Amino acid sequence: MAPGRNLMLKGGLVLTHADDEAAPRDLVIRDDRIIAVGADLDPAAFGVTEERSAVGRLIAPGLINTHHHSHDRWDRGRFSPLPLEIWMSLYNPPGAGRGWTPDEIYLRTLLGGMELLRGGSTSVIDDVHLGLQLDEESIGAVFRAYQDLGMRADVGIAYADLPPHETIPYLAELLPDALKSLGQAQAVAPSEMLDLWRNLAARHEARVRAVVSISGPQRCSERFQLDAADLSHAIGRPLLTHVLESRVQAMTGQYFFGKSLLAFMDAIGSLRANTLLIHGVWMSPEDLDLVARAGASISHNPVSNLKLGSGIAPVIAMRERGIAVGVGTDNHNANDSCSMFEAVKLAAMLQTTQTNDYSRWPDAAASLRAGSECGGQLMGLASTLGRIEAGRKADFLIFDLSADPFLPLHDARVHLVFANVGPALRGAYVDGREVMRDGAIVTVDEAEIRREIGARIDVMRRKVLGGVARARELEPYLVAAYEKCMNDPLSRSLARRCNACGVAPIVQ
Repeated sequence: MAPGRNLMLKGGLVLTHADDEAAPRDLVIRDDRIIAVGADLDPAAFGVTEERSAVGRLIAPGLINTHHHSHDRWDRGRFSPLPLEIWMSLYNPPGAGRGWTPDEIYLRTLLGGMELLRGGSTSVIDDVHLGLQLDEESIGAVFRAYQDLGMRADVGIAYADLPPHETIPYLAELLPDALKSLGQAQAVAPSEMLDLWRNLAARHEARVRAVVSISGPQRCSERFQLDAADLSHAIGRPLLTHVLESRVQAMTGQYFFGKSLLAFMDAIGSLRANTLLIHGVWMSPEDLDLVARAGASISHNPVSNLKLGSGIAPVIAMRERGIAVGVGTDNHNANDSCSMFEAVKLAAMLQTTQTNDYSRWPDAAASLRAGSECGGQLMGLASTLGRIEAGRKADFLIFDLSADPFLPLHDARVHLVFANVGPALRGAYVDGREVMRDGAIVTVDEAEIRREIGARIDVMRRKVLGGVARARELEPYLVAAYEKCMNDPLSRSLARRCNACGVAPIVQ
């Protein structure tokens, strides 16, 4: 929308936030902000320069995807379920660069971004692994894709300063020295990475921002974690880190540090209010108490957690401690979809398996809040995103109420969470700008982008498959380490952790 242009969407059914009930309302947008929401608003009172009918449409807050990896878009469809520790190295072996060009990085980010929009995400936290390709053009391609598409994005260029074989129990003793060298190469030194994050944050601070990503506490030295935490605090952005995603990670803390990974983070001072903990499936009650005390937040990724056999996160216990829990879709091949509609629905339904006390199950409002307002909290933008209110950013979705998911219409929130509303999505606005109209992306030439991808796809597929042989070299050692972990007394003692967080399990 051009600066100074006041747009009114008139006569729609508007759901202003997760605890609201949808009602007929008009919506007025000026530049990137909502300036008025209400019934039968007078266009003249708000200097409206353009009026569009929203009759027959539901307008709802955009969903905020709190964890996504755009880097493996070309890996979709390669794997059926595998344990996390085996899958990680098989789909993209450490140190095995694929030689993506900046154009290929741009195209994969753009393609994934269009799918994110169609899956309900107006905002995304993209945790990008570029490996050894930390050059300006490769990094810039990611930011440029989100800028061109018009999405809101926090982009974390992920980094860890410890070699992978030192981060998984038993792997260092099992892996031959020749294969250990695969994970030793680094594109830049830790101090250079800190400078890179700092410079990116200064250059990208509006709709598309740069944030800090340290991969995981067991994958980084203490000094580097603290420096990264200090930097993220100084620039006022989230600090992304995967933690306690799997049962192996649950024993990793005890194995390497003599305490849980959360207790380790707390002890060294890297667990802070702006720390965004990704997954948290295997958090104990004590871990959750530490998270709540620190004021940190959690991104719940139910689809990838199930595909990788990681388990069901104790979301009920998280919320009952006042922890902000957002929802994410994770990888393109640890999920094979990046629909927030799917992720929010599954996040809600999985918790019904955790307790017979149905009063504690998350209802549609709580689930929708996790996918919208809580996402704003995780991005550090709680007062800006997640609601359709005067003064907030104009980020919202528009649905066709005549489409099957809304016929007949009852509680709009229940429909949005449980009724597979993706086919009914018709429009989307981000920062006051229309990015989708009548189901079509309007900010980029999608047909031309798909033609270009089609012309390159064989080359890109060969790059993906070129790492298979090296991955197969690693596989037997990863399997052996995984099996040793499963049989370790530390791991056995944690077998019921997923049902140990203050939620009485159905299966006793």
